Amino acid sequence: MRNSNTNNWRSTALIAGAILTAGVVTTTSTTDVHADNSQNNAQVSNDQVTYDQVRATADQQLAQLQSANDSKEAQQATANEQSNAADLAQINAQIDQLKASHAALEQEQAGAIAQAQASTAASIEAQTSAANAEYQQQINAQQQNEATQRAANDQQYAQAVSQAAENQQALSDAANTQTSQAQAAVNNYNSAVAKENDAYQGKLSAQQATNAENVKNAEASLATATANANKPYEVATTNDVAVTGRVAKPQTDVKVPDYVAKYGIHLEVRGYNGAIPVSDYTYPEFANTYYGEYPDSAVITNKAADSTPHDISEMPLDFQPGLLSYDTKNDHSEKVSADGLTAAQVQVLRALALSWENRFRNNVFQNYREFYNAVNKNDGFVNVAPVDLVSTDFADNIANQVVANRTKYNVDNNSHTVISSGMPTEATYSSIINNATQNLQKSLTSEFNGKTVYTDVNENLTTMQAGTPTLLNYAINLYNSMQGMYYGELVNPTHIGGHAVNLLRAGVRTVGIGFQKLTDEMTAKNGSGVSDRKNPSYAVTFDHVGFNIDHDVNLTKEVQNRNVWGTSTVDAQLNAIKTAQYHVNKVPGTKTVTPTATDVQKATASEQQKLANVKAQAQQSLDALASAHQANLNKLEQQYNDAKAQVKANYDTAVTKAASVRDAALKATGAVDLQAYKAQLDSAYQNLVKADQVAAQKLAADRDAKIANIKKTENAKLDAKINELVPSIDPQIKQLQDQHQAVITHGDAVLAELKAENKAAYNKLAEQFNVQLAAIQQREDAKRANEVRLANNTVVLPTAVKAANDGNVDTVAFPTVTNRLQAETTGRVQPVSAPSIVKTATQTPIAVAPVVTQTAAVAATTNNGTQTRVASTADNKATKADNNEKSVVKADTVAKKQTPAKKSESSQKVDQSSMSIVALAATALLGTLGITYSSKKRHN
Repeated sequence: MRNSNTNNWRSTALIAGAILTAGVVTTTSTTDVHADNSQNNAQVSNDQVTYDQVRATADQQLAQLQSANDSKEAQQATANEQSNAADLAQINAQIDQLKASHAALEQEQAGAIAQAQASTAASIEAQTSAANAEYQQQINAQQQNEATQRAANDQQYAQAVSQAAENQQALSDAANTQTSQAQAAVNNYNSAVAKENDAYQGKLSAQQATNAENVKNAEASLATATANANKPYEVATTNDVAVTGRVAKPQTDVKVPDYVAKYGIHLEVRGYNGAIPVSDYTYPEFANTYYGEYPDSAVITNKAADSTPHDISEMPLDFQPGLLSYDTKNDHSEKVSADGLTAAQVQVLRALALSWENRFRNNVFQNYREFYNAVNKNDGFVNVAPVDLVSTDFADNIANQVVANRTKYNVDNNSHTVISSGMPTEATYSSIINNATQNLQKSLTSEFNGKTVYTDVNENLTTMQAGTPTLLNYAINLYNSMQGMYYGELVNPTHIGGHAVNLLRAGVRTVGIGFQKLTDEMTAKNGSGVSDRKNPSYAVTFDHVGFNIDHDVNLTKEVQNRNVWGTSTVDAQLNAIKTAQYHVNKVPGTKTVTPTATDVQKATASEQQKLANVKAQAQQSLDALASAHQANLNKLEQQYNDAKAQVKANYDTAVTKAASVRDAALKATGAVDLQAYKAQLDSAYQNLVKADQVAAQKLAADRDAKIANIKKTENAKLDAKINELVPSIDPQIKQLQDQHQAVITHGDAVLAELKAENKAAYNKLAEQFNVQLAAIQQREDAKRANEVRLANNTVVLPTAVKAANDGNVDTVAFPTVTNRLQAETTGRVQPVSAPSIVKTATQTPIAVAPVVTQTAAVAATTNNGTQTRVASTADNKATKADNNEKSVVKADTVAKKQTPAKKSESSQKVDQSSMSIVALAATALLGTLGITYSSKKRHN
């Protein structure tokens, strides 16, 4: 069995970096000194030195003390905040617990509260009715008194008139009639009111009994609903049950016969051919995978059960290092006819091979990164994960055309689809790919004008055979062969086989996997690697296609993810295998549910609403009775008022008639005028009416006050009853809030005390240094008191006697807590030193190494790279030997054009940017010394 690969190479560029070397820069200073004053200018007072030292010590110690004080205060403040937060959380929890208990008690006593409310409403209604009746009786008594007084007045007036006229009897009759009619009206009204009150009281009692019964029934219904809602119940459920199918696991500790081990492992490695001992493998587990290129039924002797799949659904989609075993007795896959694989079977094998290629790329990237980076070091994909390959109708067309051309030109399984295999240029795999992608190439070249668009194409080739004509046997053979073709060629990062290199290229995006049925003539050739010729054997080609846009990862991946590579043709096959290996079944079941308080609340919401409605309807019925009763009373009162008005009208008519007769008689007889007497009587009557009106207002006010007091008293009783049933929690909440406020107050007091102590300590230390510095300043001032500067000379005057305890020395102000960064010379006179002139050091130009670009065409015997510029093609092939002969390398003449690579603007910008960073760093360093420099960079 043979694996082989071929690829095209692209040019590479090596860039030499520039090294910036900086020497030690020194500065010098000169002082302009004159002989007559250099000695004096250079002197510095010992007291001045001492003063500066003490002042520096004071600033340092005070700053340290203030920093320590700030830290302690911050810690105390943090402790206060944490304590307050913890206490607040505890207090709030206790308050929430009180509220929850209070709410639960209210719910529990809801029935008793409703009953108390109904009883209170009934009591208020009864007492209000009684107060209204009492008021009406008082008003009636007033009216009766007024009528009596009016009658008496009329009688007195009539008597007076009778003395002067002969018609007194008429007035008397009118008065009697009025009195009897007024009394009849009062009696009728009182009787009707009493009858209405009795009827209302009967209706009220009956309605209250009905209301109480309705509330009782609603409460019983709610209790039953609550009990039912609290009962656990069963509900139907659907559980997700994961079903994991059997998946074979590859084994790496394969055992082989001695003759195979002695024969040795032969690999094709770029620049190196020959037997590669296991010790040369960076990862030893890769070595045994090479045995996958031999028919496993004849070579592997320790066939592990868990490494033996029984059907296609048990084939691993992953591609870890290791081989699979085959057991013909446990093969449940479909048969392959003597005519070979069907189109559907080819798609299954394409789906598996695609998954294995992708898993190999990802596994190497994730776990064996050094191999991946070695392949892609010049392509821009170092440490960048590859995009998965796809098998699409676009790729299938390429693969099918490759198979057709190989069959047409009789190319065997040891030869690639290249010119050297005896086919014309237009039949080679590279020509097929170029024809298929030419429109896409043109589009990309136009789109990325100014950038280099590289084609990434290559072909891998292996052989697939089966001792038993089943799809599973072919799949296992292909899996093991690909293990040797890929993992078997990962020796170390400097020795990677061509097949592995081709697959690890990150620029490829699609793979066309072709299955060429071999003829008997091909399988009979020496070195064909086919051990069993009873069943059809196949040359399997892997033609990879992709583009790399200017070695730019982002641009390349963006193109790879475009919808330009066709539609996948293996999704159904992959999904079928994935589903068999893992899927989720829905299994019905039941579970017991214990209702929560919320569930009970929701379940009984309707009954609770019904109870509330019954109570509301009960109150509404009582209100309706009271309203109807009051309307009847108002109607009776209106009837009574109408009757009184009619009685008065009748009386007034009779009096007017009698007065007319009387006046006529008196006038006729010349009797005295009775109008004055009549006016007197009327005035007395009006005064009575006014007094009654005032009294009536007071009666109404008393009645209203009495009714208000009734409501207040009854509601107070109701509140007391409710408070007895559900005591208030406000005092407890107030007590908890006061406790929390006490915690906050205590923390604030502790922090304030700490700040006061810290401030006192700081002020004390500052005062100590002030005393010390004042003494030093006093000595310095005493020394300089007798010195006088004349031009460049100093004249010392005779010393005057001065008290040692001169009190005119100013205290030095140290930095306060809010402003600690005052100048050290504040409040002091500093001696002037000789001027210093700084000269700029001589700057040596920085040497910059030129950037070197090298373009080389790398030619390799067996492992050629696969990136070429668009429209440049090259065909090579690499073959791998079977167990009977060493590798034989046949290569076409490769024409490679060597052209000096042009540095793109982007690469120049990178060089300039990187050198600019170094120059800026050097400028920043030298600038701190007052030195500037300039540099120039050369580009080749």
